Amino acid sequence: MNIRHHNIVLFVGYCAETQEVVVRQEGKHIFAEKRERLLCFEYLHNGSLHKHLTAEPCGLPWHICYQIIKGICLGLHYLHDKNIIHLDLKPDNILLDDDMVPKITDFGKSHTITQTRIGTWGYMAPEYLDDGVITMKTDIYSLGVIIRHMVKGRNSADTTDEEVLANWLIRLEKDPSQMMRQQTTRLLFETEYKEQIKACMDISWRCTLRKPMDRPTTQHILLTLEETEAKIKSVVGPTPPNAGQLQIAKFGPWGGDGGKTRDIRMTPCHLHSVTISSGTIIDSIGFSFTDHYGQHHTTGPWGGKEGTNKIELGPSEFLTGVSGTSGPFKNLTNVVTSLTFVTNTRSYGPFGKGRGTPFHIQTQNNGRIVGFFGRSGQYLYAIGVYTNQDVLLGSQGSGDLWVEMKGFFMASQTSVGSSAAEVEVHRENVETATTSPTVISPNSARGAATEDSRRTSEHYPAV
Repeated sequence: MNIRHHNIVLFVGYCAETQEVVVRQEGKHIFAEKRERLLCFEYLHNGSLHKHLTAEPCGLPWHICYQIIKGICLGLHYLHDKNIIHLDLKPDNILLDDDMVPKITDFGKSHTITQTRIGTWGYMAPEYLDDGVITMKTDIYSLGVIIRHMVKGRNSADTTDEEVLANWLIRLEKDPSQMMRQQTTRLLFETEYKEQIKACMDISWRCTLRKPMDRPTTQHILLTLEETEAKIKSVVGPTPPNAGQLQIAKFGPWGGDGGKTRDIRMTPCHLHSVTISSGTIIDSIGFSFTDHYGQHHTTGPWGGKEGTNKIELGPSEFLTGVSGTSGPFKNLTNVVTSLTFVTNTRSYGPFGKGRGTPFHIQTQNNGRIVGFFGRSGQYLYAIGVYTNQDVLLGSQGSGDLWVEMKGFFMASQTSVGSSAAEVEVHRENVETATTSPTVISPNSARGAATEDSRRTSEHYPAV
C-alpha cells in the first residue's frame, strides 16, 4: 500500500543485504546466510514532539501548537481513511520538519498484532488495555491524550479550563511578537486563540471518553476545527492584503499567448516532481504536488508528448528558482524555448536550446515554488509559478519588470508596459473586492474536478 501525505513521514526506500557467514552449530562450522534489511525514511531536523512537552502546557507558541494539532488530525484521518490503525500514537512518534509541520511515524505496530498488548502506557485506550479490543477509536483516544498534554500539560488533572485559558493568555502577553503576527489588535488575537484553545480542550475531552462509541471520528474532529476557524473569521473579519500570513501567490506567465490556458484548481502546498519534454524548445511540462488537504495530484503533460526528463525532489528538497527563455519558433511568435530548475540542493537543466528573451524567478529566505500554470497547445507557450510567500509589487529600471515580496525576487527583461506580471494571491476563506488580487479558497476548491489534474499513487524508489 502506498502512503503519501503531508502529515505522514515519507518512506524513501529500503536496503536489503545478504551475506554468507561461517557459524558454529552443534560442534561443526557451517555456512549460513545473514540477512539485513533497513527501511529508509526522510530525516526531520526538529526531532519529535515529545521534547516540547513537560508537566506544563507545550512550550511552543500557540499558533505552532494549533498547527501541530491540526496536522496530526489530518494525518490520522488519512490513515483511518485507508483503514490503517496506528496503535502507538504518542508524542515520540510525531516528528517535526523545518517548518514545524507534524509528521506521523513508526507504523511497525500497525501490522504486528499479537496477544501481547502493544503501545505506550498513558496513551492506550481502556478497552484495549482491559480486553485487547482494537478499533480506530483506539487511535482517537491516543490523539485526545496528546492534545490534552499540549494544551493543558501532563499534570493537568486538577486544572480547570478557565485556568488553562488564563495561562495561555499570560504567555501571549509576555511575547508581544506573537501579537504582531497578523498586525491586528490584542483583543482580536485573544479572541482567535481562546476559540482555538477551547475547541481543542473539547476535542481532547471527547476523544478520551471511556466508551469508544462516544468518541468522535477524525472527520468529526476536523469539522469541529473548520467550524471554529469559520467562527473566528466571522468575528475578526477578512484578513487585510498586507496581513503577513502565509499566502499562495501566482506570478506570470512568461511567453506567448498561443494555445489554451492551463491551470490547477486545487491550491498547491508542496511540489514533488517536474517532468519535461524538450528539444529545440520546451515541448511539454507536467508536475505532481500535494494540495492544501494533503491529497496528491499529477498534472499534465501540458503541451505535446509526455516528457522523459523527470525531476524527483528529495524528501528535504524544494524548488527555489526557475529560469528560462521565450521567443519565436517556426511560424509561432512566442513559445518557451528553455527552462532550468534550481532547488535548495542543486540545479536541473537547462532543457531546450535557450534562444529568446530570458526570464528568472528566484525565491529567498526559505521561500519555495509549489506549482505551475501557463498556456500550451502543441508546445508549451507560456509558464508561470505558484509560490508560498507574501507579495509586494514595484518597478526597477526602465527595461526590467521586477516583483519583490517577502523572501521572493523575480526579474524579466521585458518592459513593464508590454508584459506586466499577473499576481493572484491565494488565501483561505477570504472574499475579494473587484479591485483586489484574485483569491482562491482551498475550501471552495476542495474536490473540484479539472481536466488537467488527477490523483495518482506513486511507488517509492528503493535506495
